[in-house]
Amino acid sequence: MPSTLLWSWVLAGILVGYLAIVAPLIGRRAAARQESERPSPSRVLPLSIAEQWSMAAVALLVVGLSPSLDLAGVGIRQPDDPALTYGIAFALPIAMVPLVLFMRWLVRNGGKVPGSDAYSSLLPRTAGERWLAGGAAVSAGICEELVYRGLFIALGTSLGLSPPAAAAVAVAVFMLGHLYQGWSGALLSLLAGVAFTGLYLRTGSLIAPIVVHVLVDLRSLLFTPQPQAQSQPARAES
Repeated sequence: MPSTLLWSWVLAGILVGYLAIVAPLIGRRAAARQESERPSPSRVLPLSIAEQWSMAAVALLVVGLSPSLDLAGVGIRQPDDPALTYGIAFALPIAMVPLVLFMRWLVRNGGKVPGSDAYSSLLPRTAGERWLAGGAAVSAGICEELVYRGLFIALGTSLGLSPPAAAAVAVAVFMLGHLYQGWSGALLSLLAGVAFTGLYLRTGSLIAPIVVHVLVDLRSLLFTPQPQAQSQPARAES
């Protein structure tokens, strides 16, 4: 039993270190490469999906090895407030419709969706890329909520932190993991992390934050229209 507990903390420490230090460095290099080379999303999105599910697998392994953690303790359970949870799951997609229509109107009139610079190189252009973008959004919603909200808050409380303090640390790591998007992207991630965490603490379940996270990422990757300057094919110079 002590050996499994030790291994769970070792894996948890590796996961935190990767997300807080290594992932931002890799993400910054990848963002610079995307800016200069503009690789196809069909090359980038599968790597993102694989990374997300690898993180989730490590998180579940940590739970399985730790005698003090279980699936319910990391939010994989029915919510304490079903009305709020399922109300969000029903109402939020409907509420997103006017937002998506506004974004399309904005781009058609020469504008740009605020914050879209952080992920513009990932916007899909083909049917295959749209499927990948949808998979990446769903993967991020499920896996990041399991890791940042479920596991990290549970680990913090097991170390003696209060739930709000553990949640604050988890949100800080979440923001650090998105620093490669620049300070504006990190700030948006901070605000999103606070919202996801509030939903988790309010409902006691990962269902609501996963639903909201998936919808937010679908809005970013799948429903954000291509800027007109990028969506037009380049003309050959005479």
